[in-house]
Amino acid sequence: MAFEVKIFNDISKSLSPDLPPNLGSMDEHLDYILPKIRPYGEDINEGKFWMRKRWREVREDEGFHEAILHIFNDGGEYLLAIDGNVMKGSWKQLGTYNTLILEISGKNELFDVSFMNGDFLVLTKHGDQTRKGLRRYFVLAHEPITRSGGREVDWRNLMEKMFNLWRENSLSIVAWLVFVVALGLILYWSF
Repeated sequence: MAFEVKIFNDISKSLSPDLPPNLGSMDEHLDYILPKIRPYGEDINEGKFWMRKRWREVREDEGFHEAILHIFNDGGEYLLAIDGNVMKGSWKQLGTYNTLILEISGKNELFDVSFMNGDFLVLTKHGDQTRKGLRRYFVLAHEPITRSGGREVDWRNLMEKMFNLWRENSLSIVAWLVFVVALGLILYWSF
């Protein structure tokens, strides 16, 4: 069964478009990807997707070399580890909104959940961060997907993985029918 799913995913990828090559920054990638994958995400009420996990912070800055982990535990405990040095804070959900308030070292920040699944947690800090010269998105990836072959994965590869969520889930019935008809025609003409 896993083999069949892999075949369908491979077919989906081959029939789906690639990420546009003119996307430069991580924010531009996310502006393009997030509207496509949002229907496949979860909300903050589903703790099994984001709590008690090691979330690695992803940035595009070339000078960014720290290993920053965010861990959201039960009871509102928030742990921030920077190169293994841990600070304790707290988190809480703002009412029924898909919003988190993070507190660390006496500083409180309000973040809206832009996308979340078992592998990615994309937050946006409330307010116009771009106008202030700050990054628009706060991207966290489940730590195991940030490594491949013992090496750290580049942010562009993580954007590709995120885009694959759309490619693997968006193939419509019509595209499948076109594929099956084309395959049938090829087989018919080959005999």
